[in-house]
Amino acid sequence: MATLQKRKSRGHTYWSIVESRRINGKPRPVILAYLGRAEDLLKRLQKAIPHKLRSYSHGAVAVLVNLAEELQVVETINRHLPEAAQRIRDGFTVGGSLLLAAIGRACQPTSKHNWHDGFARHTSLAYLLKKSLVKLDSQHFWDQMEIMPTSAIASIEEALVTRMIETDNLELDTLLCDMSNFFTYIASTNEACTLARRGKNKQRRIDLRQVGLLLMVTRRDRLPVFHSIYQGNLQDRTVFKEHFLQMLERFKAISGSLGNITLVFDQGNNSRATLRDVDRQLHFVGAVSPHHHRALIEEANPSLTLISVAGKELPCYRTRTRLWDLDLTVVVYISPKLREGQIRGLHQNITKLFAVLETLNERLAASLRNHRHRTKQALEAKVSALIKAHDLDGLIAWQVGERPDRTFAVSFSLDADRLAALQENWLGRRILITNRHDWSAEEIISAYWGQAQVEYAFKNMKNPFHLALRPQYHWTDQKIRVHGFICVLALLLSMVAHKRAREKCGFKGSLHALLNQLAAIRLATYVESPAEKTKGRYKVLHRIEEMDEDLAQLARGFGLLEKELKTRIPFSVYSDN
Repeated sequence: MATLQKRKSRGHTYWSIVESRRINGKPRPVILAYLGRAEDLLKRLQKAIPHKLRSYSHGAVAVLVNLAEELQVVETINRHLPEAAQRIRDGFTVGGSLLLAAIGRACQPTSKHNWHDGFARHTSLAYLLKKSLVKLDSQHFWDQMEIMPTSAIASIEEALVTRMIETDNLELDTLLCDMSNFFTYIASTNEACTLARRGKNKQRRIDLRQVGLLLMVTRRDRLPVFHSIYQGNLQDRTVFKEHFLQMLERFKAISGSLGNITLVFDQGNNSRATLRDVDRQLHFVGAVSPHHHRALIEEANPSLTLISVAGKELPCYRTRTRLWDLDLTVVVYISPKLREGQIRGLHQNITKLFAVLETLNERLAASLRNHRHRTKQALEAKVSALIKAHDLDGLIAWQVGERPDRTFAVSFSLDADRLAALQENWLGRRILITNRHDWSAEEIISAYWGQAQVEYAFKNMKNPFHLALRPQYHWTDQKIRVHGFICVLALLLSMVAHKRAREKCGFKGSLHALLNQLAAIRLATYVESPAEKTKGRYKVLHRIEEMDEDLAQLARGFGLLEKELKTRIPFSVYSDN
């Protein structure tokens, strides 16, 4: 029950609304609101007092700042910088500036130039930090990023992951590794950058230079524990081979042992030499191409049995054999989703091919009239190339015949028997390999399906509304690597928030939905002007706005309603640790 209490200070009596609460088992008075002097309160009640009211997006930045304080992000970054690099610019250390850039990247990706005007000034960030953010422009961030040596990034990430394991009790039994690329607008004539190269872009922007990102996440909570920015024109297997020893060092640092860790990776990372290195060092689950191991498919087809994986019935075959001179357990199973997609793609290609061949026949019929002469051999080569281009070799029966008017015509038809055999015996097959001989087929398939978790991380880093790696306006290798670290740090903090939202609030939505809902929790600032012709100070009150129950549940779960609205992050001083 709330009561009015008074206290005296410098000869004046001040009133407050106080409620008694038990803290650590003992009753303690908790001040709910300061009312000030009795005469001031009377004036506010008797007449309107000039005031201003503003509100700011609060929930997302408050949660991320609280997590950064708990994980000691700023102290960790600053501790790994050389002494010569430990300086303060515009009131912020290097670690503080990089953290603020990461928070902006998580909440609203924008350029460093637009960081304050487009993002920070619409949030409660300045109030939480008790610091002005007006001077944090692109030059500020570029200068602070310039100080960060790329050689320190791995050590900083390792320290943050170790701290995260301590605070959140992460499960590291299965780690998932994959790669993706991100296109840039770095000019082709720019020779200051070696990372950005043209390659097979997953967003189909083959006209632009790109950089690659290798990411390793935990299976259960999708928390990133290792990353590396690499040259955009390298193949996945080359990158995996180059970074494998670094990943092993990270495994040892965060786990202390390799015995209980299983690494899961896709077939694009495979090579015989790399797989032998992996097999010698730790447990793994990978995949190989059915196209290159047709004998395994033929062996599996008559022996498929139904198993249940995550509530789905799958035809599966398991055996232990030597593959690439390694003793491996092999699991062949039929993926219904993959099979449906392959069948749909086949029929689309058949439709396209038949349309092309019909058009070709029309042109052949007009060739005599237009004085165009073709040889039968050249026409047969053209038709064969068209069939191969549509991935239908062996499924189309065709021949080139000559018409009475001395023009050629292509007759073609679908070989229904071969198509049926292909669908029945080959489509939808996946081949998984592992040295986890003690695991069941269900466990092996379930672990491989975990690859969707690292793909989920890449999906978020390509989301233009939250966590996007783009836009990035950096064109030197050092800046690109530091920018990549900032983006992965944003992902790390956001995924920890998502994990805790699920555990504490029962939140079931996506990371994108969580950040949107947290941003909708707003902080209202109410400013009362002093009485006219006096030198009194402005009175400022801060209150969380009323909100719907779903937002209130998140606010309670993260302690935003009770937590004191300030942070102890040392943005301007370096830790002595």
